[in-house]
Amino acid sequence: MRRSKAVSALALLTSTALVLSACGGGGAGSGDQGGQQDANPGAIGGQDELFKRPKVNDIGEISVAVEEGFHNYNNNIGATNNFSSTIALSNVQPSPYITELVDGKVVIKIDGDLMESVKVTSDDPQTIEWKVQKAAVWSDGEAIDCDDFHLKWLAGASKATVKGEDGSEASIFDTTPTGYEDIEKLECSDDGKTITTTFFKDKPYADYRGIFSMPGSDGLLPAHILEQKSGVADVTKILPTQNDDEVKKVADFYTKGWLGFDPAVALSGGPYMIVSSDLKDQTVLERNPKWWGNPGGPAKVILKTNTDAQSAAQQLQNKEVQVIAPQADGPVAQQLRNDSAFNVYAAGGQTYEHIDFNMSRPLFKENKDLRLAIAQCFDREAVVEKLVADVDPNAKPLGSLTFMPNEVGYEDHYGDIGKGDVAAAKKTLEDGGWKQGADGIYTKGEFRASFAIGHKIVQRRADTVRILQDKCKQAGIDIVADQAADFNDKRLPASEFDAALFAWVGQPLKAGAYGNYAQKDKGGSGNYNLYDSAALTEKWAAANKELDYQKRITMMNEADKIMRDDLHSIPLFQLADFAASSADIGPISYIGVGGGVTWNLYAWQKK
Repeated sequence: MRRSKAVSALALLTSTALVLSACGGGGAGSGDQGGQQDANPGAIGGQDELFKRPKVNDIGEISVAVEEGFHNYNNNIGATNNFSSTIALSNVQPSPYITELVDGKVVIKIDGDLMESVKVTSDDPQTIEWKVQKAAVWSDGEAIDCDDFHLKWLAGASKATVKGEDGSEASIFDTTPTGYEDIEKLECSDDGKTITTTFFKDKPYADYRGIFSMPGSDGLLPAHILEQKSGVADVTKILPTQNDDEVKKVADFYTKGWLGFDPAVALSGGPYMIVSSDLKDQTVLERNPKWWGNPGGPAKVILKTNTDAQSAAQQLQNKEVQVIAPQADGPVAQQLRNDSAFNVYAAGGQTYEHIDFNMSRPLFKENKDLRLAIAQCFDREAVVEKLVADVDPNAKPLGSLTFMPNEVGYEDHYGDIGKGDVAAAKKTLEDGGWKQGADGIYTKGEFRASFAIGHKIVQRRADTVRILQDKCKQAGIDIVADQAADFNDKRLPASEFDAALFAWVGQPLKAGAYGNYAQKDKGGSGNYNLYDSAALTEKWAAANKELDYQKRITMMNEADKIMRDDLHSIPLFQLADFAASSADIGPISYIGVGGGVTWNLYAWQKK
């Protein structure tokens, strides 16, 4: 998410390599071969490359099988944040910066259809000028302009708070402050088409490319709709310092008015618009008639939910769908690779599986020795070998929560755990005063070494739990399987779990992940396991201000070491980005932070 005239921070990644391999149909495709990201992305302040969508042919209707349905138009609050919604929104909500795959590397570019330019005009204080295309309008014909940028800034930087049931305070907008809270003022000019953000003198922000943009969080929302529905005359007159009835009206609609899908308020500022959604099984996109750029290839796109990878592959083979993007599945990958009728894309990306302990539960909060013992008995190597290697032969247990193995800066801080070491786990518990009962499970006082791992219904995750149960049972630790269809959508953001198995869709802009781990009252809107570390919060916040690339890598690794010491979360593996299509449809690939398989929907063609 952001930067200055020194060497760039970990954001710019105009040369970020996320791809390990990409395979064509029949298992013989050459594919792209991505190396590591450039260790020196270069100075900030120059003109980033502009990207404009190409002129393509109309290919009619396309159906895509995805693993989870669209849920909410506003995907930028803690209560709704879900990658499944990004799949639909990446071509709907306008975003100053977008991502593109270039020679197997994820590149961040300015969306030249939306923006004339984005420039750093001053280093001291850091000042960014955002110029929106004069032709850019929402699907109701209203201009995309400064109001929309101001709303995003207000939501992120607002000091207005609400008290939770536990007495803690959080932003009434329930959204990440990262980057936005560092902006001292936002000014409108040129009939609202030029936006100037000036950062506080002592708070430069390295990942500025992620604010207002899909690569950092989510895109812009139509502020004029909020004004109409909330009764607020001019949202640009409301400042982040306010804590009155007017800002509460804005926050009320911001957090509630864009939930689910209502075509009257869920407008498009991109090449496609959502025309219908049952918020579960099917969402339909069509070309946005008010789009001013080149129209996309598919005239209509039907997103069909299928949670089972084998079933999705069957749909592809039966020609019920033309593209699939299920959870990476070894047998499915091998099956489709061996058939020249299909193209397969598999690449080590930014998405990573992990297990979070609910740090508000006394069992975990008060027993670090139990967390360590669990980490020791987890057999991550068996998980990778049995569930991941067929998709990505290069996969290994993940050693970081901040960097992926194919990124510059990656250090393995978890290599001493996750080896299925029964003896080490038992010794840790016994040294901590735990006693093994007649049923084989350890206890200490009121505590019993038994907990549930919650996850959404995905076969690989159910298999993951079974593998982890094995060695931990031998170590006297009882793990209960707890899967639910609404786990990610409902229970996870409500912190209703003992431990949670899920994936974060990471990003080359590392500042944005601050919200996943920072203290709740310091901007941890995605901190679902209620991890509470002032040291981590301070270290990550400091790294977000550091403009020297190498220094920032060091600080991010220091942040990761703090989390390793606390063991609030255990990384499992880098999840392979996976998609497949009929051989006559392309180019099909996958960028998690860009919307998954639909990131380049506009360019799909029939061969």
